[in-house]
Amino acid sequence: MRSAIRKLILLHLCLLPLMAGCGSDSSSETNAALQQSAAEKATSVKVQIVVAQDLAERFTLPGSLEAWEDLTLAAEIAGPIDWVGPQEGETLKIGQKILTIDSVSQQANLERDRVDAKVKQKAMERLASLVAENLVSRQEYDNSVTAYEASKQNLQLSRIVMQKSRVTSPIAGVLDARLVERGEYLKAGDPVAVVVQVDRLKALIDVPEKDVRYFHIGEEVQVIQAQIDTGEEVSRSGTLVHLAYKADPMTRTYLGKIEIDNNDRHLRPGMIVHIEALRRELKNAIAIPLYAVVDLDGRKVVFVEEAGRAQLRVVKIDRIIGDQAVIVDGLKLNERLIVKGQQLLADGAAVKVEEH
Repeated sequence: MRSAIRKLILLHLCLLPLMAGCGSDSSSETNAALQQSAAEKATSVKVQIVVAQDLAERFTLPGSLEAWEDLTLAAEIAGPIDWVGPQEGETLKIGQKILTIDSVSQQANLERDRVDAKVKQKAMERLASLVAENLVSRQEYDNSVTAYEASKQNLQLSRIVMQKSRVTSPIAGVLDARLVERGEYLKAGDPVAVVVQVDRLKALIDVPEKDVRYFHIGEEVQVIQAQIDTGEEVSRSGTLVHLAYKADPMTRTYLGKIEIDNNDRHLRPGMIVHIEALRRELKNAIAIPLYAVVDLDGRKVVFVEEAGRAQLRVVKIDRIIGDQAVIVDGLKLNERLIVKGQQLLADGAAVKVEEH
């Protein structure tokens, strides 16, 4: 019996090294498997070096175009229209005649008063020589002087009426509408034509209180008009020429007026545009792509790559300009910001940087 027990003990002692050797091999294989698994789970990412840059923050406001001058001309005297000239849509020069009102009668009145003034002038001059020789009384001469002065006044009034019988364009523009036709009888004050200046337009904008301080008279802005059919944008510069000091009591906005050169006549009054202006310029700002920012438990975070690991950074965003987020805290220059794959990461996760 004792011999059997001794044999079992010796057998157990012989098996211990073998069992220890087997355990060591199993542990090595497990560690290798874990390392291989970790390598396989490294997330592929792209990085961008954080640098300082200058940014221009711009903003847009809706506006509407109007003619620089939009004039409705009216008849200054009563009478029939006896002549019409330019047709609607024609370009007018300053002082160009559009129509005339009872011009034949007014021309006759003018000639009558011109002849009357000449006759009275000659009579006055003849009496002047006679009164010097005491051949006529001083009273008779004074009466001739008075008659001559009255005839000059009548002549002047006839000239004024003759001028008023011609409706002319006070500006260089386009005859947008003619409201009457030849033969119609007008009363003084009746509207007869609409003339608009189209080589220069004005855009009217309502500026909110928060943006008023960014506008300055003489400042250049961009006026952009979208082509609805093509989606293209037509842009040209304009100049701020007026900004109201008093806010509209209903909208609490300030009316701005922008002058626009329209010599090519591509823009028309009534079109809807939007105005793009500079709000402020930022120097040496840390700005990153907005898509690099991740919302995590109510925080704004980004990930940077360090030695093959993703490091979480809680950031503070000052403002968003276009597709750039301006960072004021949480990120440093020259860090390797992860800009692709960040949605799949956790702090400390293994990453593999893709080569560009």
